[in-house]
Amino acid sequence: MGCLAVLFALNEQDVEKLRAVERKERCDYMREEIEEVFFDEYPEYLCELDKSWDAMHRMLTDGNLNFENKFQPLCNVIFGGEFLYGLRRKVSGTVIIPRGEDDEYMILKTPEQVAEIAEALPRKTKEECRKCYDMIDEEDYGMQPDDEDFEYTWEYLQYSLDFWKKAAEEKRYVLFTVDR
Repeated sequence: MGCLAVLFALNEQDVEKLRAVERKERCDYMREEIEEVFFDEYPEYLCELDKSWDAMHRMLTDGNLNFENKFQPLCNVIFGGEFLYGLRRKVSGTVIIPRGEDDEYMILKTPEQVAEIAEALPRKTKEECRKCYDMIDEEDYGMQPDDEDFEYTWEYLQYSLDFWKKAAEEKRYVLFTVDR
């Protein structure tokens, strides 16, 4: 099953090891050395987002799925940070994720970005998120945005708040991963 996203709160040593791996080998390393270990030994340092990540990015920004948002710091929840792995394309001057291409994405947020997210995220109201969610283009999203999808995404966003808080308090990096 694709499109499942997970956030991992990494310490500096974890990040150094990940960066030292050749780009083409990072997905295997992530699955074997990060995913397996964290799910088995450190579940308190991961947060599963299921398939909510796409709508989550859109409702925290301007309804679009792109890397060049100016909605700091909440655009960093999903796509902000150091791009460690994945395909990107420039369309009309905007860097986007190409829909329909099989790939994995790994994007690393710094402890400073994590702290900013942890501070700003709880202040984002459901009404503000709904307004941005309602700007989602059905064709670009690949399905009709609706109340059920919004509530699903909102629940995952609320579920992530404790994760972001803990990662910020411990000055950890956060790695966003998704297998599309």
